[in-house]
Amino acid sequence: MRILIILSIILCSLLAKADLEYVDDDIYDYNDGSNSNGCREIYDPYEKFNRKIFAFNSTLDYVFLRPLAIGYKNLTNDYMKARVNSFVGNIDAPLTAVNYGLQLNYDKTMRSVWRFIINTTLGIGGLFDVAGKVGLPSDRQTFGNTLAHYGVAPGPYLVLPIIGSTNARDMTDPMFTNYVLNPLMYYTHTDFQIGVLAASKINDRYNVLPFSDYVMKNSLDPYVAVRSALHKTREATVQYPENFKCPKP
Repeated sequence: MRILIILSIILCSLLAKADLEYVDDDIYDYNDGSNSNGCREIYDPYEKFNRKIFAFNSTLDYVFLRPLAIGYKNLTNDYMKARVNSFVGNIDAPLTAVNYGLQLNYDKTMRSVWRFIINTTLGIGGLFDVAGKVGLPSDRQTFGNTLAHYGVAPGPYLVLPIIGSTNARDMTDPMFTNYVLNPLMYYTHTDFQIGVLAASKINDRYNVLPFSDYVMKNSLDPYVAVRSALHKTREATVQYPENFKCPKP
């Protein structure tokens, strides 16, 4: 049964770009991140079904994705990993710009546009984060962030086949909105998009290897540990309207 302790295959692909903290199974204080009015409680009415999908995804992760991430870790040096991480992050800059536009935040929209332009040109296609060094740090926004900006709570926690852990508000991001809201996807070849997707997933899985190893060794209930960490991390990366109050589950 050890295989069930492995994380789900994607471990929520839009959230893996954020740093997951090491958390114990019993930690439920989700407001120690940057978001002071985030939702503390997790609403998980489909837990029985979610656990079954989590086990299925964990098996796929154990057989396919985790070995690829370990191979990537062993076969590349820190310099190459940094270049890949910077490159896949730059691909999301247009997505961030569009979502800031939907949030009517002109300043951050333009900052995201300039970040993409600078890193794509001076940063050699995004391999180097030049923009970050001149005061334009990465601030990834998805449609889920935009919905939160207008007061949409996370809703029920969900574990989707292949896609992994998410919630009702964010579930469209890994399925299609991260694609259709990124202008870059309309001007690149399908082969390039597939290559970027593959590199992104392996890079994301590598980034959470320390967390998954911690869960494997220390968690009595991996499902709860992953659910808690992802909810906490996600709530720290969205910004609700002023005076927003999360509805009780």
